[in-house]
Amino acid sequence: MSRRVGLELTGDRVRAVTVSRWLSAPFESFELRWDPTAPADGVAILRQHLGNISGIALSVGIEFLHVKHVKLPPVSTMERRNILTLEPDRFFPIESGEVVVSVSGGSDIVFAADARLVESWVTAFERWAPVDTVEASPVSLARALRRGGVRDGTFQLPAAADERATAELRGGALVSARRIGSGPAEGQQQNPPAIRGVAPEFASAFGAVLGADDSPDQMLVSNSGHARISRRRMAGVTRGALNFALAVAFVLAALDRSRSRQLAAVEQEIAMVTPRAAKGASLQTRLASLNVELAATRSVTAARVSPVIVLAALSRRLPAGATVMSVRADGLVWQIEGTARDAGALIPALAADKIFEDVRFLSASSRFREGNRSYETFSIALRAVP
Repeated sequence: MSRRVGLELTGDRVRAVTVSRWLSAPFESFELRWDPTAPADGVAILRQHLGNISGIALSVGIEFLHVKHVKLPPVSTMERRNILTLEPDRFFPIESGEVVVSVSGGSDIVFAADARLVESWVTAFERWAPVDTVEASPVSLARALRRGGVRDGTFQLPAAADERATAELRGGALVSARRIGSGPAEGQQQNPPAIRGVAPEFASAFGAVLGADDSPDQMLVSNSGHARISRRRMAGVTRGALNFALAVAFVLAALDRSRSRQLAAVEQEIAMVTPRAAKGASLQTRLASLNVELAATRSVTAARVSPVIVLAALSRRLPAGATVMSVRADGLVWQIEGTARDAGALIPALAADKIFEDVRFLSASSRFREGNRSYETFSIALRAVP
């Protein structure tokens, strides 16, 4: 069975929980000591103990994080990320300008971490399996608690030797995360409960793998890491769509062959009994009914555009540099979303294909930079003509 693993990365330990990819049922937990500056050694031990897996979810311990409540303009999640990374020293007490940030659409809590350290972890772990998500440990803990039915309270997090850390939930939402000195505890704090058989100390690792398929917009990754994860997910969706279309085509072909065999058998039966009995009339009526049903089935099939044809046309017409992150279809109406160097050029490019009609933008584009290049988002609707 395909498995994923969630990993909580602290200053001296890695805690791992493996789950079923489709059922999110926990299999086993494993803990080891590691050196965050030499992640390859820890990856080798994990791989030897846990074996092959299909994906990794990383939860970055709070001792590596800068936590702050920041009031940002009501713009998209990606634009909020860009605001924070443009001048990070305005928001976080850091010496290096290379940071990764994580923002949430429903909260003003912002997490930041050293980009070079996080990228070194991602590089090391991707030698084992694809890294599906990277997030802050308070976010992972909140998700695990919600899955366990816990919606309110202040809970302790693993922290460095000279400090304590807490995460507070209200109504299932993470409202605060704090790093506190080693003095006496303030207020009522508690350890996380066991969740679906997972011990409390592994709660953040379990929560991370439960969110492995969440949007990359809120991940603790750079813009290039965000684009890499988005492309990998889009490639998986495209492969799934193509496999589904091929499966449908095979089913329709098998159905057509089955009906042909049934019609041939009926015709043979009619030829045998018509000269000898009046029952031939009823068999002829049956054959006519089957012909009508077959004609109706072929008519419905002909009125639809094969998903394979539409996906091929999109691939043919979209220019180089365009990345499709979402594809949806409702009957003949399709909607695609993604990024491109020139979003305005997509409309005439798609409209030039004879199978597309009524090509239009659904929302305005927003511009962002990735490396030395500028990109624009797009959301386009079109109708596929049979």
